[in-house]
Amino acid sequence: MRYFVRNLHVYVFALVSVLAAVWVANNPVETLRQLRPLVEDAAELNALAQGAYQEVSELSLKDTTDEAVSLFVATMRMPTLLFERLAEKLDAVEKDLNRRKSAKAVSEAQTLLVHKVVVTDVQSESSEGLTSRPQHLPRI
Repeated sequence: MRYFVRNLHVYVFALVSVLAAVWVANNPVETLRQLRPLVEDAAELNALAQGAYQEVSELSLKDTTDEAVSLFVATMRMPTLLFERLAEKLDAVEKDLNRRKSAKAVSEAQTLLVHKVVVTDVQSESSEGLTSRPQHLPRI
């Protein structure tokens, strides 16, 4: 009995795993419907984390320390100046994010453009052969 109580968490985990597997096997469509938003959110978080990691890896320690020292000095001289500089930095970041979003939207819109081409069956009536192009067809 002592062995069972000591390893109860293992039995509970196994029971929950088996019940989850049975539920997924019986309801695959419902499982996809419920898990799709989680997977999409995870993919979005992965992209954001990759971007944040890249931004942090590109930071220069010297520039970062200089910025921290200048903020500290500005705070000691006049505390309201800190908030003014912070507001300026946040405005710059917001403009940069808006610029990136608009650039991304434009690039996505350009990739979604579909060009329609009319293809007709060409009957060669001229005696010049297959190398000549009929005059009545538009260029593609």
